[in-house]
Amino acid sequence: MTVLGSTLLSLCLGTLLISASSADSPDRCMYFSTVFPTTGPGIKINSNIYESNRVYTISVPVNNITNSVVLQAVDTNNNSSIGFWDGADQYCNGSALYHVRDTREGFFKAKWQSPHSMNITVEIQAFVINFYRVATFSYLKLEKQAMITSSPSMTSMTRQTMTQSPTTNRIQTTTRSSTTNRILTTAQTTASTLTTTKSFANRIFLSPITDAIQILLVFLTSKLLF
Repeated sequence: MTVLGSTLLSLCLGTLLISASSADSPDRCMYFSTVFPTTGPGIKINSNIYESNRVYTISVPVNNITNSVVLQAVDTNNNSSIGFWDGADQYCNGSALYHVRDTREGFFKAKWQSPHSMNITVEIQAFVINFYRVATFSYLKLEKQAMITSSPSMTSMTRQTMTQSPTTNRIQTTTRSSTTNRILTTAQTTASTLTTTKSFANRIFLSPITDAIQILLVFLTSKLLF
């Protein structure tokens, strides 16, 4: 009987140890029995652009039967947990369990710090668990920072403008030269016309005087001779 009692006691102790080990397993945060995709509002975040070593504020919708929230940040390239969740009630295998004590705001907020790495694709996952151990699942993927590049069309337009500029200058120079030449030619023609007119006027004015002098000389000469 003593041997049998000792055996039973050992079995009981072994069972308790296994139960305790199971309670400390990495998945102890996922204590819900059923999961459904959310049909209401999803996760909100203060910025959906990923930056390394930045603190993000995550807002998860909750209601009056919400008991707890499990949050996890995953690199979708290899499904590994990344970053650090601040102020969790319990940390598991990369996830964080928060007990929800006030649901009046309709949102539960938690802070997550991103890792130093940039070559990752981040997805924030949330499990909202109610008193009946039923969870609703939602997720949000962070976008990578967009790189600003020059537009080919804008570059092409710039080059075209630069190419056309000398031609435009030549056209403008030619136009100005032609206009200047026309003005100078017109001025010279006008001056020549004025000179010719003046000479003609002088000839008309002086012609009677010359004739009168010649007649007077002939008259005087005839008087002297006769």
